Amino acid sequence: MFGNKIEHVVVSSAPLALEVADFCRATFSCTFIECYGQTECIMGCWQSPNDTLSRETGIPTPVNHIKLIDIPEMGYFAKDRVGEICIRSKATFKGYLKDEAKTRATIDDAGWLRTGDVGRWTTNNAMQIIDRHKNIYKLSQGEFIAPEKIEGIYGRSQFISQ
Repeated sequence: MFGNKIEHVVVSSAPLALEVADFCRATFSCTFIECYGQTECIMGCWQSPNDTLSRETGIPTPVNHIKLIDIPEMGYFAKDRVGEICIRSKATFKGYLKDEAKTRATIDDAGWLRTGDVGRWTTNNAMQIIDRHKNIYKLSQGEFIAPEKIEGIYGRSQFISQ
């Protein structure tokens, strides 16, 4: 169908389901790379062409520094190689237009961009996105919930549709 014209496919968005990644690799017969990034920065992590472990977004790109910070209310601690992903680079944005308060909440004094995503360093030093820190709400009894996580669970049900 594509006449062997596709050489590389780069995917960046939500973590890709293993079945989808395997299907795409088999269907397109080309280099298929998953990466992690967001509007506020270019790719933070990317897979090497030989790295085909789905659900991992690869290693940090050469222009980025990445660290994890603690999220105690969610039980995530950087010492355990899991926490909120922070990126510092010349490739990160400088701030939100006419919104200094949001900029200060997103970029700390040392220039680290707080992504709001929760990541885990895997045993082969690749990043795996496992949760979301932003959009977390505290209930009256003190528990925290993530509506996106609940939506994802309901969205997988064959009995529920948009």
